[in-house]
Amino acid sequence: MKPRAAWPVLAQKAKEKCDEAFLELKKARDRVTHLEQSRERMQLLYTDYVARSKEAESRPHSMSETLNFRGFMQQLQSLISRVNVDLMDAQHAVEVKRLALRAAEQKRIQMQTLVEQDLKAVRDYHRKREQKEMDAAGITLYNLKP
Repeated sequence: MKPRAAWPVLAQKAKEKCDEAFLELKKARDRVTHLEQSRERMQLLYTDYVARSKEAESRPHSMSETLNFRGFMQQLQSLISRVNVDLMDAQHAVEVKRLALRAAEQKRIQMQTLVEQDLKAVRDYHRKREQKEMDAAGITLYNLKP
């Protein structure tokens, strides 16, 4: 009796699926990190422009300058809002990828368990066969003694 050839192949495919799921999770996490950094940069830029706007208010300035500051700050606020939406989507994607990785890992463990069970069954079969042969040889020797 030989081990089945299918189980190691299925176990390898399950491992490959785990590796793919892990890479997808890593990409999703990297996206979240990138979006968080972008939001932080935009918030710093917004804070800087608020400070510049207040500074400009303390000195004589034109109406167009005030409108420019306000327009740019509104654009920054809309960009920050957009990044927040993208960030929530990316965080949701991370959760989905995490669940997919968990499912792939469970499948891999299941396939590995089947491989191990098959190998154990083959070892048990050979052990029992050897024991039967030893028992048969022992009985033959016992019957041959006077």
